[in-house]
Amino acid sequence: MARLIEDGDVVYHGLTSPLPVLAMALARRVYGVDFTWASVVEHLEPRVEAVRLAPSTGDPYTEPEPLGVLTTIDAFDLAAKGRLTTMFFGAAQVDEEGNTNLTAIGGYDKPRVKLPGGAATAYLFPLVPKLIIWARHEPRVLVPRVDFVTGPGRVRIEKGFRHLLCTNKALIEYTREGPVLRMLLPGVTVEEVLSNSSMRIRVPRGGVETLDPLTPEEEKVIREHDPEGLRYLQRMG
Repeated sequence: MARLIEDGDVVYHGLTSPLPVLAMALARRVYGVDFTWASVVEHLEPRVEAVRLAPSTGDPYTEPEPLGVLTTIDAFDLAAKGRLTTMFFGAAQVDEEGNTNLTAIGGYDKPRVKLPGGAATAYLFPLVPKLIIWARHEPRVLVPRVDFVTGPGRVRIEKGFRHLLCTNKALIEYTREGPVLRMLLPGVTVEEVLSNSSMRIRVPRGGVETLDPLTPEEEKVIREHDPEGLRYLQRMG
């Protein structure tokens, strides 16, 4: 997730986003990426060394000592103008078209599970040029078709936007031909990626790279920003 942040990006994350926060910290401190840090907490450019995960990333103490404040309304205005380049989104379900579901599992009128809702997901999906979805790699999460379209992925594909899915097993990119396996996490096989997904994932003929294991420096920075191990509550490995 951190490697997907590039120089010049204006990056935004929403509530309950510990992994995106850690990714942004890694990108800034370890990889030296020159990007703009913004979030639903409304802090603009916090002092990255002081960032510490809290149980809610809506906690203003998560990203302290900012250079300024970017209100949520202003962030959405930036997105409408095409100036918010990158955003992280979580998903309870994601399907073969890149649609995400944060609304309900089962029928909408009588759902088996009522999810918290998508907030501004439907508004931002068609506007932000690069979206990074993060979700658990399980058959009930990676599905052929979501039960409810909270975020419309097909719209993004038709506009030529980058649409990426990071799981605890792989990096997957959405294309006009469908989801394509781009990279494996260390210790994961292609067969494991395919067997733990109920949506179809294409595998390039030339093979798939494997991400390098974390370096001691990367591990140290992650522990500094998450000393209590809140990242593990995401059940992403």
